Amino acid sequence: MRTVSVDIGSTWTKAALFEIEGDNNLRLLNQAVTPTTTHHLAEGFFTCLHHLLEVANARPLLRRGDVTLKYSSSAKGGLAVAAMGLVPSITLEAAKVTAHSAGAKIAQYYAYTLTPQDIRQLEASPPDILLFAGGTDGGETRYGLNNARLLATSELDCAIVYAGNRDIQHEVQQLLAHKQLTIVDNILPELDSPNPLPARQAICDIFLSRIVKGKGLDVIVDETGETPMPTPWTVYELVKLMSQHDDAWQSFMLIDMGGATTDVYSACASTLSPDTVLHGLPEPFVKRTVEGDLGMRVSAAVVGESTRALIDSLFAMQPELHAAFYRYLNKLASCPDSLPTSPEEHRFDALLAGLCVAYASERHAGTKKTVATSAGTVDLQIGRDLTPVRKVVGSGGWLSRAATFDIHRWLKYRDLDARGNRILLPTQFDYYRDEKGLIPLLANSARLYPQAAALASIHCLTPNPR
Repeated sequence: MRTVSVDIGSTWTKAALFEIEGDNNLRLLNQAVTPTTTHHLAEGFFTCLHHLLEVANARPLLRRGDVTLKYSSSAKGGLAVAAMGLVPSITLEAAKVTAHSAGAKIAQYYAYTLTPQDIRQLEASPPDILLFAGGTDGGETRYGLNNARLLATSELDCAIVYAGNRDIQHEVQQLLAHKQLTIVDNILPELDSPNPLPARQAICDIFLSRIVKGKGLDVIVDETGETPMPTPWTVYELVKLMSQHDDAWQSFMLIDMGGATTDVYSACASTLSPDTVLHGLPEPFVKRTVEGDLGMRVSAAVVGESTRALIDSLFAMQPELHAAFYRYLNKLASCPDSLPTSPEEHRFDALLAGLCVAYASERHAGTKKTVATSAGTVDLQIGRDLTPVRKVVGSGGWLSRAATFDIHRWLKYRDLDARGNRILLPTQFDYYRDEKGLIPLLANSARLYPQAAALASIHCLTPNPR
């Protein structure tokens, strides 16, 4: 049986044709890539599909069932979610983790009571979805009710998923009945019992039923009979499958660097070294973070602002190169399909990639600091300790192709963050490249052939000698 996988990215639309052989072997037959047509995603989608299948019209093949189709999209920067919780390190953090695992990027986040300025910000830049969390079941209700009242009188026009304290579900339903409201189980019913799946599924359902419309994805749905999934959702599930399939890959990191965002995934048990205390919630075995200000093309100019301190230090003695680098970033942002044309631009591309890897990885990892207590000093850890991880994967167009990129230099470019906390990233690891750019495409195929896709994902990786 032949199956087609298509991934619509912010810059490129990629496709692969696989054939399933036996129970667990996915054989690659062909690949294709075309620029993403951001004005109407269906145009680039079908162009890529026709190139892949080497036909003038792929629709009859799909209708007859000659090939199966699964596809995903992260175009236009992906799914934007505003996360709202109570305590920043508890329910707000749970909301962020839930949204990230559902394939979203966090556009805004809020804790405790919304202010009039917060409401104006939401109204001015509405997310696709507001994930409204806060309070364990039977816990604090005052903040949640106050925020519901403020949202009720606001002009915010977006889907709202309420996943907070169940004690006020009825009041929230009444207050927000005129909004696009979905109520699900609490994402944190008890402090030590995260429950992200109902909210995660609600986010995905809203993506499928509402957000695909108006971007050309609805045309693809109508003509193929298949619905898309958010690319990060499918990759998240593939990372989980890879970790479960092979003991040698039980613990690893994957950095997926695209034109608009840099996503970081890690499969790693939450561990604490001796004399270490965890502050905040334990993190899930598979974690994803997405950085919407770190990307190789669409977000290039924003990278220059987000990482300015490091850029300034790197070019401290080279003002002309400093200015040239910023000109290059602006060029990429205005022409996302640009490729480097000179040795200097190739060098700038490598620097841009390094900045994305450095900052995205640091934001993903946990930190540790020493604090004094009445019983002596202890290490206080926030987030996960990735120092035991021994495998790192680079994916996305640029990382997939860059055989000479020294990721070891950038993954942990500094030991301490700006507050003096130790950054818990791996220092000794083997690096693998998704050389053919198959990870997001195999992630789609995993919806049909989970074990075969996990095995093919591991086998497609190319070890990168240091």
